[in-house]
Amino acid sequence: MANGRLVEPDLKFIDGVIELGGSSLKKCFQCATCSVVCPLSSEDDPFPRKQMIMAQWGQKEALIKDKNIWLCHQCQDCSAYCPRGARPGDVLGAIRAFAIEKYATPKWLAKLVREPKYLPLLFIVPIILFLFIALLNGTLPPKAGEIRPSHFIPDTTGLDLVFVPLSILLGVALFKSLSRFWKDISAGLVEKPSAYQMLLKGGWWGILFSTAKEILSHARFRKCGASANRTVPHFLLLWSFIGLFIVTGIGFVAEYIFHIELPFPMTNPVKLLANVSAVALILGALMILINRLQDKDAPKTYWDLSLIWIILAVGVTGALAEIFKLVEMAFWAYGFYLLHLASVFVLFLYLPYSKFAHLAYRTLAMVYEKYSSKA
Repeated sequence: MANGRLVEPDLKFIDGVIELGGSSLKKCFQCATCSVVCPLSSEDDPFPRKQMIMAQWGQKEALIKDKNIWLCHQCQDCSAYCPRGARPGDVLGAIRAFAIEKYATPKWLAKLVREPKYLPLLFIVPIILFLFIALLNGTLPPKAGEIRPSHFIPDTTGLDLVFVPLSILLGVALFKSLSRFWKDISAGLVEKPSAYQMLLKGGWWGILFSTAKEILSHARFRKCGASANRTVPHFLLLWSFIGLFIVTGIGFVAEYIFHIELPFPMTNPVKLLANVSAVALILGALMILINRLQDKDAPKTYWDLSLIWIILAVGVTGALAEIFKLVEMAFWAYGFYLLHLASVFVLFLYLPYSKFAHLAYRTLAMVYEKYSSKA
């Protein structure tokens, strides 16, 4: 009984958590060691003990609205000290998959991304799209020494005609999902912070700044002990995406405002930043993949590994396309560039619906934690 009501476990949810990597769920016998040793758990609202028993009882709706499933960074300190060999971090990781699907807009796209049988389709669609555009543009077969983005698109704005609308649509979908998530986690807030408390926190700008500072420095990751080797690769990935985002923004402004011909020469600082970011992307993704494969107890599910393989595909195909362009091997350069475009397309598509979405949900959960805290 809970609050005078009969608890009705969601058995499909329990099976789903186990299937997505929470196979150790039933080992937990509620000793609370995990909450004690977790370096990120607060005294006022500790985790993951409470989340483990809720998962055992199949309390899906309550769990997916719990901000603490996102505050967990899966650092595995709880797993290292569990006397029963349970892995609460992996259980919470599986629950996060259900939360992403719950808030996803539209839901059918979330299921498409989550099922491995649809992965070939996700790549085939953009490949056909870019090949069709290239045929219309008359750039197939490619000419030696002429490897430019415009060769796969009708003109220099063609690439943006694909990715800009895609980014806007996915941005709107992610915003709607996060709005629903914020509404749910804030529904349980009994008392909003007073004006004085908000003043002490620096207002919303202060909360956002302190959250961004924590994320950019990976301050919470650095508190983890059992899997401290996760800090560096995640740090590399974060800053590689930031670097590539900056490069893309500069390129957009350079081409459409200042009408500078692209691509930039290899010695240009923007090009150097792009190459350094690409190397960091590949290195960070490889380190994460190796760490995961070396951990014999870590889940090896499609949900956990698909994102890292797609990130690797983006980095490796982009690097190979540039290398073959430099040595003027047009056929191979075009082939890898086409795969690179398709990989970027799929990565964009993955953002609101896959494990990639934790960037947004965890950030929002950290903002809410600071906003609702009495400290």
